[in-house]
Amino acid sequence: MLFNSYIFLFTFLPASLLAYFLAGRIDRRAAGLSLVISSLIFYTWWNPPFVLVLLGSILFNYAISRWIAHREGHERAQTAILALGIGVDLAVLVYYKYLFVLAGFLTGLGLGHLELAPIILPLGLSFYTFTQIGYLVDCRQNMAKERSIFEYFLFVTFFPHLIAGPIIHHREIMPQFAKPETYRLDAGNVAVGLTFFLIGLAKKVLLADSMIQLANAGFAAPGTLGLFTAWLTALSYSMQIYFDFSGYSDMAIGLAYMFNIRFPLNFNSPYKARSVIDFWQRWHMTLTRYLTLYLYNPMAIAITRRRAAKGLPISSKGAGTVAGFLNMIALPIFFTMTLAGIWHGAGFQFLVFGLLHGAYLTVNHAWRIFKPTRLSRAAASPLLRPVTAIAQVLLTYIAVMVAQIFFRAASSGDAVAMLAGMIGRHGGGFGGWENNFGSTSQSAAMLLVYFIIVWAMPNSQEIMAKFPAALGQIKAAPYGLLQWNPGLRWALLIGGAAGMAVANLSRHTEFLYFQF
Repeated sequence: MLFNSYIFLFTFLPASLLAYFLAGRIDRRAAGLSLVISSLIFYTWWNPPFVLVLLGSILFNYAISRWIAHREGHERAQTAILALGIGVDLAVLVYYKYLFVLAGFLTGLGLGHLELAPIILPLGLSFYTFTQIGYLVDCRQNMAKERSIFEYFLFVTFFPHLIAGPIIHHREIMPQFAKPETYRLDAGNVAVGLTFFLIGLAKKVLLADSMIQLANAGFAAPGTLGLFTAWLTALSYSMQIYFDFSGYSDMAIGLAYMFNIRFPLNFNSPYKARSVIDFWQRWHMTLTRYLTLYLYNPMAIAITRRRAAKGLPISSKGAGTVAGFLNMIALPIFFTMTLAGIWHGAGFQFLVFGLLHGAYLTVNHAWRIFKPTRLSRAAASPLLRPVTAIAQVLLTYIAVMVAQIFFRAASSGDAVAMLAGMIGRHGGGFGGWENNFGSTSQSAAMLLVYFIIVWAMPNSQEIMAKFPAALGQIKAAPYGLLQWNPGLRWALLIGGAAGMAVANLSRHTEFLYFQF
């Protein structure tokens, strides 16, 4: 079931809210049970057999968490149990997500011949698996309190995050479900949550989906695209994925807030970032947090301890040397981003996507540490500061867009063909335009509008800053006219956008992150 579907908007969501708050008048367990049932119905709607995979994953990981807790004081045993839990979780992920591709790759190399039928990926498998692995690690580190299986079911299955995130942390969500007031109707929260949801719906249907035809037409035949057409395709996809994920993030936050739950921020104007480091602090923010906490930090700490044991410099002094930088910063970054790329998909193009961002982040960190002092002072001068800021934003955006080409392309070969078109290797002008893109002026005008929205307008969190629905503080929009307040003007504006979105739901598409 999609957030942007008639059945969700006009049947599932109203029924779920009604059942939740009516049950809340009995007691919180009744309300929680109604929410678990609603979430399982939501998940089952797509492919009923896969609810068994979800339930099996929840029961297995809860049992592992209890086993870890009961072996407190026996560190080796706890570590072995944790390794067992993570190993099983990853084995399930590999089976559904990578086995078919891996078998084809080995066959192509002549290393074996294994014929497998295509394996359907259970919706949201990566997200709820990562959420539960994080919980197991925290149990091992004695950072997670024991919870009842009922609370654990609520934590994992809560439908606003179940399919495509955000990747939530037990310390943020479980205490909220423990509060009695969470299960009582709050009309203000419903109004604010609904506003967030409708803003996200408009982004998805009116903005993201309007770019689908342009992006798909170009990526269908990247080797035929001329200079202008290749750039138009890449720019179109960059806007499609931006508003698709931005819309989903708003809708998830809005849905959770209707149920009196605050999710962490997951999207904060990433194309306004002035560096790739800044970009990953704004794009899929909960994934960045997860990767930092459970991959980057443990590896960086282990490397630091090894260097300290050998008497080598650590901290900023160690990172200020070439060998120390490569060992303490570059290596953990490439390890983390390689796994992040593979997590997004099994194709070689996803590996390249991860490696590119690993290279971007490494160069970014190297520039911060080794850049010439004079150049830094010149860039910070009042006259050059605006020019420097614009150049940094554009450079970051182009670097991110290049990586997005690998993210979107059907293969690494198609991605290279697209990049070749963007530097004129397939000819200049409008090659590949025929019968695919329509009016050039109309397409260019659409992109200009998108750029204005992305770079000149406040984001949803800034507009709604006076009524925050997410965890994490965002500054309010600088102009009063762009700050949301309950009233007729905003009701007409949001209602009009929502009406246009609902009128176009017949062409609804899945969110891009559903495939992961």
